[in-house]
Amino acid sequence: MIEGFIVLGIGGLLWVVYWSVNAAPEMVFMSGLWVVGSGFAFGVPAGLLYHVLLRQALRSADVLPRGWWIQPTALHHLIPRSDRFRVLGWCYAGALGFFVIVIGLPMLAIGAWRIG
Repeated sequence: MIEGFIVLGIGGLLWVVYWSVNAAPEMVFMSGLWVVGSGFAFGVPAGLLYHVLLRQALRSADVLPRGWWIQPTALHHLIPRSDRFRVLGWCYAGALGFFVIVIGLPMLAIGAWRIG
């Protein structure tokens, strides 16, 4: 299943690059700006909520290590089963926001390059 998402992601990125090269430069730049802004507006709060929920879940299970924020994904196996869906849902939502940013950055760069 993850392979399907990877293929869709690569296909989407290739489509964005193709569209960015063929559309009006100002439209590409502004679209890229909106896509990146949307990714940040959604991804940053989702990532923040993921970290808050992860800390709560690990603390309630009494397995919160020092420096837990440095590599939080390595601690997913410590999340109690009852909290796993809630915590990891926000993790994946934050990852989706990051993916939207990654899609928007080539649009922004190609638009700026074509305008200048």
